[in-house]
Amino acid sequence: MKISFNWLKLYLDTEVSIKFICKILTDIGLLVENLKKIKNLNSFQEDYLIELNIPPNRRDVMSHYGIARDLNIALKSRGFKSKIKDFPSVSLFKKEINFKNLKCFIEKNKKCIRYSYTTLSNIKVLDSPNWLKNYLNNIGCISTNNILDIENFILYELGKPIRIYDLDKIKNFSLSLKESPKKFLFNKKFFSSKNDLILFNDKNPICIAGLLVNNNFIVEKLTKNIFIESADYSAEYIYKIAKKYNIKNEFSIRFERGLDPNLNIYALKRAALLIKKLSGGKISSKIVDFYPEKNIEKNIDLFIRFNKINNIIGYNLNFIKIKEILILLKIKVLKENFNGLKIKIPFYRKDITREIDVIEEILRIYGYNHFNCKEKIYFSCKKRNFILKKEKMIENMISNQLNSHGFYEILNSSLTEKKYSKYENNNFYEKIFIFNSKNKNFSFLRDNLLFGILEKISSNKNKYKFFEWGKKYFFYKKNILENKTLGIICAKNNNSFFQFKGIIEQLIIRCGINVENQKIYKNGIYFNYKKNIICNIGYIKKAILEEFEIFHNILYADINWDIILLLLKKEEKSFFKKKYHKYNFTIYRRDISLLIEKKISFEEIKKLSFYKENKILKKIHLLDEYNSKNFPFGKKSYTISFFFKNFKNNLTETIIEKTINKLKFIFIKKIKAIIR
Repeated sequence: MKISFNWLKLYLDTEVSIKFICKILTDIGLLVENLKKIKNLNSFQEDYLIELNIPPNRRDVMSHYGIARDLNIALKSRGFKSKIKDFPSVSLFKKEINFKNLKCFIEKNKKCIRYSYTTLSNIKVLDSPNWLKNYLNNIGCISTNNILDIENFILYELGKPIRIYDLDKIKNFSLSLKESPKKFLFNKKFFSSKNDLILFNDKNPICIAGLLVNNNFIVEKLTKNIFIESADYSAEYIYKIAKKYNIKNEFSIRFERGLDPNLNIYALKRAALLIKKLSGGKISSKIVDFYPEKNIEKNIDLFIRFNKINNIIGYNLNFIKIKEILILLKIKVLKENFNGLKIKIPFYRKDITREIDVIEEILRIYGYNHFNCKEKIYFSCKKRNFILKKEKMIENMISNQLNSHGFYEILNSSLTEKKYSKYENNNFYEKIFIFNSKNKNFSFLRDNLLFGILEKISSNKNKYKFFEWGKKYFFYKKNILENKTLGIICAKNNNSFFQFKGIIEQLIIRCGINVENQKIYKNGIYFNYKKNIICNIGYIKKAILEEFEIFHNILYADINWDIILLLLKKEEKSFFKKKYHKYNFTIYRRDISLLIEKKISFEEIKKLSFYKENKILKKIHLLDEYNSKNFPFGKKSYTISFFFKNFKNNLTETIIEKTINKLKFIFIKKIKAIIR
């Protein structure tokens, strides 16, 4: 947002320099991105243009007066002389002449919170005076005429959007604010949108919810009578309609953040008096105000605790200073005791709804850099130092390892479509239904990460390696259960099955867990540890891939992260706590390729390998599985890695060779294997 320093001084009386003001603005959360010195049009007076980055929740500082008000609070709390001026007086507003009665019908609708208007007659559309041109030009707003410039002046002065229309072009002087039909013509274009809030003149739309204005009703040089509206619409509705029509302007930004409806009448009177002064017109109607649910929004009462403030800030702030800051913020203190204060939040600060919001405001106004602490401050939670948990550190480690293999991390919504359930056979649990009024298609909590990742692959044709940390949700025995999962997906073109399996094994071993069992099934493999399924790796069915218009094989790994964390706690095996033994262990590896029958599983081979006399074998891994037409019917090939441990440096090559020969003999005799 751009503000003019000279314009700011209309409402703030202080002798503080512009550079110090920029420092204060940054200190209270209104980041100054740029400061530029400029010269006013047709004047030798200099001005400064300040570019600010306004937080999305601070609707109260989206104007020159709002920034002046916040600056005044910050300067006074720091001991500087400062005074905020009151709003310019509008006491002279009164109806002066009679004009043809304007009939306006406002339909009661939750989208329109408040609608007010007035009219002026016998105006003269001229060039704006230099002072008005200077203020607008300095912030990058182009001057049009003395009427429309007032529209922009009120917007940047008070942060309140108003609209001015040519009243002479309104036939029969009849207006109605109502929801639109399915189609209507607007600025020579047909809009096919239902239930948009439109201001109509008979069947001609004048404006769409204060955002889009019909060019036929804009004020021109020959305009004599004008209609001024000041409306307040639902922030949620404006956000939706602005997104639908791709509107992004100063009006939509303010409406989206929510406005103070109490400012409607003052903005109308202020605009009418300025137009009367600049154009010589006369006020031809009283303020007509439509405000059906006047007390729908009330001031918020909160109780703030002194010990909570000091614990959050990390500094014992004097309660007198706390009260002083609250009074400056126009937060009323209703009750007071040794524990804290009961306060009332002003209506224009809708962003303050909780105790923590009030504490943030106190800290912001006091100044983040004004604490003189001799000791270091440790932010704590339940008397524990605020450090990154081991679980999160392990997750970061695994994410970095996947990134090194070329995988991209993604994040999907927890809601999924019902149509994906036809690809799942869930006999043990039920899906959780969610009432979703915005999108009825997404009405179930996901019980699988796969479909969300496939959607990303479908929309990113050049990338086939993704992973996601997420939760599954399901209903089991009248209980809602959550399961944290790591989903990893990869195209077969980039990695073979066993290369992908090797990456997953590395991840699990990196966590400090040795996989004990690997069970092969038709389309993939399970990793087990003490009857717990840690991971499932396999190919995705073609029927599922066709749903997402993917026409090549995809590998997917589903890692049960809750089981891994549970095993880490039970076995006390953590990557961060290494146990060193008296003796060094050297690992030796040997590979054997076997031609065996297809019905023989890897588990059978594993049981045969760990015979009673074999005390040096530590573990075995399935390195590769190969099927070929050249093999005899019903045969397959396994390549298996055997790892031997050298304890007390007693292991020799001779002992290893004897063990390997013994294993080959067992395989030939028991499962009729052929050594390749």
